[in-house]
Amino acid sequence: MARSKICVAAGCDDIALPGLSHCEDHEARRKAKLKARRDKAQTSPAAIAARRLYADPKWKAARLVHLRQHPICKDCDELGVVEVATDVDHITPHKGDRKLFWDRRNWQSLCHRCHSRKTAREVFHR
Repeated sequence: MARSKICVAAGCDDIALPGLSHCEDHEARRKAKLKARRDKAQTSPAAIAARRLYADPKWKAARLVHLRQHPICKDCDELGVVEVATDVDHITPHKGDRKLFWDRRNWQSLCHRCHSRKTAREVFHR
């Protein structure tokens, strides 16, 4: 039997949604705040410059070559797990800098989950 719990928002006495920590109202506010942060991150000059770089056909071809040469996720491999790499990550974020973007010493192969986790850390937890 699932137990109800109180919303974690300060001063709120409503019941949290099943499996979540917030009531319906506070969960909606939390999601809206997260969406606003994501939207703002996508409109920065660095994000706009990066989109142009990633749209370049030369990048798409170089990315595939890199993944063929380095097919295993580096982060998973360090944990002793074999996971196919799907993303080419820039170890040091390039922030639209073309020279850093194309520096192959700054590339590493990651699975999508590891890449998403690293990117979220860089974007939201500078």
